[in-house]
Amino acid sequence: MWPRALLIVFIVLQAADGLLTYAAVERFGMGAEGNPILATWIMLTGSGTALIGAKTLACMCGGLLYAAGVYHALASLSVLYLFAAVVPWLRVFAQFT
Repeated sequence: MWPRALLIVFIVLQAADGLLTYAAVERFGMGAEGNPILATWIMLTGSGTALIGAKTLACMCGGLLYAAGVYHALASLSVLYLFAAVVPWLRVFAQFT
């Protein structure tokens, strides 16, 4: 049961990161995105399309880790996204509200 819950947490964190990144790019401009590859895709396709594509790919990769039974990697990536993406965005928005 916990591996399925772990996959759900991973997907929720991906969605949260995508929504927060979208809001940051819309509010602060392209300089808010620190990933140059994603920033390029945002410039080429727009923020919504690029972020949906990136987060869909990330969720598919998470699904592959789940299917392969590599739960520790999935857990590690979830912790990484929580503390390196979601929490920092929340702190940025808390400062500017």
